[in-house]
Amino acid sequence: MRLVAAADGGLARVRLPGGLVDATGLRALASAARDLGDGRLELTSRGNVQLRALAAGDDVSTELGGRLAEAGLWPSLSHELVRNIVASPLADLAGLVRALDAAICADPRLAELSGRFLFGLDDGSGDIAALAPDVLAMDGLVEGLPAEDVVAAMIAAAHAFLDERAAQGSSAWRVAELTDGRARLRARLDAPAAWTAPPAPPAPAGEIAGRQVLLARLGRLTADQADWLADHVGDGTAVITPWRSVVVPAVDPAGAAAAGFGVDAGSPWYGVSACAGQPGCAKALADVQSEAARTGPGWHRQGLSVHFSGCARRCGRPVDTVVDVVATEDGYVITGA
Repeated sequence: MRLVAAADGGLARVRLPGGLVDATGLRALASAARDLGDGRLELTSRGNVQLRALAAGDDVSTELGGRLAEAGLWPSLSHELVRNIVASPLADLAGLVRALDAAICADPRLAELSGRFLFGLDDGSGDIAALAPDVLAMDGLVEGLPAEDVVAAMIAAAHAFLDERAAQGSSAWRVAELTDGRARLRARLDAPAAWTAPPAPPAPAGEIAGRQVLLARLGRLTADQADWLADHVGDGTAVITPWRSVVVPAVDPAGAAAAGFGVDAGSPWYGVSACAGQPGCAKALADVQSEAARTGPGWHRQGLSVHFSGCARRCGRPVDTVVDVVATEDGYVITGA
């Protein structure tokens, strides 16, 4: 298990294709956060989970890797970095997500993809298309081309990227980093040169179609909250969304609120996000988590989505952000207000 060095210790990213995680996985993540990290789980803009403040050393990485493997969260040693799949969280796409994940892991060449290459499954709403995945399937189309077998077509598109990258003599991680990358990828697939997706809908929140979208405060879950989710998922799955929320079967909103979740778009944490900031990130110039907790609800009351960044890199910034609050050596710079 590879840990990334951060200012507060080791960081481990656990990939959850399509954001899918069952009760066993949630409990494994909760116990790992308590026993090995800082007791919290970070939700990412790709629907994954990160553990922070892990002690350095092979013992911790081995222990964590073993726990994840036992819970079914680490099925492939060779392809773990490339299991990057985002999917519309309110659609019934679990079967397609799992089939795509299995196909990626079964293809030796796709281990050459970077850890940033992104597969997207959009139900036609435009929510995933707005995240600009490298290969996009939307409502039966793959890169705008009708596909009888969506999984096979997406795997073919990933190979087309690798072919084009080799032809350009490039080390690009994503399609956008190639010269005329999107056009050349689609040319290799005989797909339309241009493809317009519908406007992205607002980030989901509240009860929708018999399920509940719960908001995590600044995209962080405590270990206790992860255990609470496991208790309420039952034999099903939770879905971590790219908007750092969690979709679960219908639950009592009062009970969820008592557990510390936002239960609808009226929550002060709806549309408010922040990077790790100090002390977790060595590049950060301020404790933006605390600043977001202090002032974020004010931006929410104005109906504005806001992201707090500890430096100009703006890590984790949602694509629908309206207001940017960026820490500098001389204070905060606010744009978009």
